[in-house]
Amino acid sequence: MFEISSFLATRPPRNGRFPVIAIDGRGGSGKTQLAEYVAGLLPDLTVLNGDDYFEPLDGPLAWGDFNEERFAADLVVPLQQGTTPRYQAYDFERGALLPARDLQVERGLVLERCFAIGLPIDWDLMIWVETPRAVCLQRGIARELMPRERVVAVWDQVWQPREDRYLADVEPQRRATLVVDGTMPFAGQLR
Repeated sequence: MFEISSFLATRPPRNGRFPVIAIDGRGGSGKTQLAEYVAGLLPDLTVLNGDDYFEPLDGPLAWGDFNEERFAADLVVPLQQGTTPRYQAYDFERGALLPARDLQVERGLVLERCFAIGLPIDWDLMIWVETPRAVCLQRGIARELMPRERVVAVWDQVWQPREDRYLADVEPQRRATLVVDGTMPFAGQLR
């Protein structure tokens, strides 16, 4: 069984300040549940959800996408430079950005989002949540509030093809420090 705290304790943080952990996987793989589990194991870590940078998109099919430019400016560049990241989530219910806040990261940072391992960050630990594509599709359809036909079309024509390209080009499951099974309880795989 993989022990996160032991793993981090045996390596100095690559940025010289605090460990930075990526939790990556397909949409619907179980990344958010894994991040919550890790937060329970290591409550002093700051946990960020990359979906907070998912914003509306004017398009005929997809209704949103990651604001990569804002995400890079707020998080990626500061993490590369060892400076204090700013965090400004988008609130879909309000249709607006929430107030920006400086992140006071003391013990470490966990970033949970699709495509995380491919970001230009010197991760201390990279976790890939391996879940079959069909299971992710089922979970994705079940959690969306849009009409089912539109959700299926977006996942089938936009989201999963983008993930397939990412898996082929970046090979996050091969680059990951640890691969966990998103269909099994995380408690039996890491602690």
